[in-house]
Amino acid sequence: MDRSNPMTSDPVDFYVISTRSDSILGQFVFPKAVLCDRDILSNNGQGGKRAIRLYPPWDHPTSRQAQKTQKWQLDYFLEISMNTPLDVVRSRLLYDPTR
Repeated sequence: MDRSNPMTSDPVDFYVISTRSDSILGQFVFPKAVLCDRDILSNNGQGGKRAIRLYPPWDHPTSRQAQKTQKWQLDYFLEISMNTPLDVVRSRLLYDPTR
C-alpha cells in the first residue's frame, strides 16, 4: 500500500513555488529554515506535512486559520507583473541565502 510521507528537508536554500491566476502571477520564496520552523518540512525525520495550502494576495480566504496562514506566507511572496517592473529590492531580499 502506498503511503504519502511528510515533505523532507532537502539540501537546498529555498523552496520556490510559482503561482498564477489568469494574468496575475508571483512566486513564494520560502527559506528552508522557515518551513522547518513552521513544521512544514520534516527535520531529522521529525514533523513535517504531507501538503501545504498557499494563499497568494489575490486569494481572499474566509477562515481565520487560512487568513493567519496567508499573513505569514505573504512575507515570502514576490509579485511578477506584466505591467510593472519587478521589485528588484524585494527580489534580492527574498533570494538572499544569508537571511
